[in-house]
Amino acid sequence: MHTVVDLLQAIDDLTPHAEEVFEESFRLIVEGKPLCVNVREKLLHIFTLSKSLNIPLPMLRAADTNETIDLADLVAGVFDGRTWRLVLGKTPVAGHMSARNEETTLVFFSVNGFHQWLNKWDPFLRPTGNIPDLEKPTTIRVHGLSQSVGGPQLWVLPPDHPPPNAEPLNLPDSEDVHSLIHTNTTKALRVCPKGYALTWGDLEGSEVAPLIRMSAIVMSACLVQELHCIDECYETILKGTKRLSLKMYHTCQFIKPETLQCLMKTIVWVYDERPETRLGLIMDRLSIDIENGQTLLSGMEHHLEPAFIQARDSYAFVILERKDAYHKEVRELMKDMKAQADLYAAKVRDLVSSLTRDALGMLFFIAFSFIARFDRQNFHELLGSVELSLLAKVLASYLLLSFLLQLSAHWRDVHLADSECKIWLSVLQHYSSHSDKKDRFLDPISKRRQTFYGALIIAAISYFLLAFMTWNLPDLISAWIALESGE
Repeated sequence: MHTVVDLLQAIDDLTPHAEEVFEESFRLIVEGKPLCVNVREKLLHIFTLSKSLNIPLPMLRAADTNETIDLADLVAGVFDGRTWRLVLGKTPVAGHMSARNEETTLVFFSVNGFHQWLNKWDPFLRPTGNIPDLEKPTTIRVHGLSQSVGGPQLWVLPPDHPPPNAEPLNLPDSEDVHSLIHTNTTKALRVCPKGYALTWGDLEGSEVAPLIRMSAIVMSACLVQELHCIDECYETILKGTKRLSLKMYHTCQFIKPETLQCLMKTIVWVYDERPETRLGLIMDRLSIDIENGQTLLSGMEHHLEPAFIQARDSYAFVILERKDAYHKEVRELMKDMKAQADLYAAKVRDLVSSLTRDALGMLFFIAFSFIARFDRQNFHELLGSVELSLLAKVLASYLLLSFLLQLSAHWRDVHLADSECKIWLSVLQHYSSHSDKKDRFLDPISKRRQTFYGALIIAAISYFLLAFMTWNLPDLISAWIALESGE
């Protein structure tokens, strides 16, 4: 009974006859030397194994003319002496070696092919199209690999190795990382520590050294303030006691497993609580110790552990200091809230008092200036007079003008007060959280603002109703008298 391992071995036996081998995520391309009997036998064996495993047959073509070489041509030796190209889709092969139900499975036919793929892989590029997403559970099977390594999401195993018992690690999600670091590039970047963490297995040895290096690169990016991609090279910015701009890594640089473990330990501590404060403590030390010209990866390898120890020891004292500053800041916010609340309360009282004043003023004006001169015998003539109509319209216009002036003054005053308040909040808020700002300031002020707007609407309705009644005062009085006379 043939297995997938037999197919992998058959491909490996073919590679000595190849001039070039290209291993991609989901495809293998082998370009070979001129066909001969020995090569044809190996190719026929690969085709036989593919049929036995119900895997689609590889595509075999003549390299110079791109003609298809079928089984009959291969058996007959029609293309002997000519170069050839074999293209094999990896997805059906990988499907026979899945370690988890919901995962992406990649397969590599040699350790060297796996290393070539790692050297070309960009761990920060957000996957699109036919690019595997290592943020999701991913298993990589490598033929010829003698050791297994991996983390919570990524497993790198030999073809016949059983699934491991991986323990979870409390690493941050990519959203948490991007809330702390700033990326400035034209490419869509993503820093995902969970997808590249290596927490189990034998991390020693040259077979996994490129993988450890890639994992350390991703972990280091979680401990910077800014990440840039300039001319396809990644640079980082550290803002601590000094501001440093560093290249991420050198292409030939490798990392010790101990450094990777220290990176992951530091990341777990930084993102556990108050990540801005904890990262700032780490950066204060690193920005002093790392020298200009060093790469970030080199600086982490030599200086991260003492920086982590110092940050962890000083964190408790910093929190006590910031706790006092936090309470002081909250008191200032409460004072600002009270001032804002008093402003809205005063606005509501002003609207009510202005409405009452204008209504009473209208009554007194009509009573003392006009009604006292009414002649009962000429009352109907007075109601139809132009003078009374003009007076009513002037008074109605006064009411509308009074409301419009109050509306513009109050609205402008409230708008300016809100803008100034938000500016002060953004400037002075160093220790209080967004939830504190929302619960203790913005929400109560929002209720006060809604009360003011409600009073403004009621005042508007009242003013327009008074203006309407005053404008039509003669007609309303005539209608009322007619109604009384009818009764």
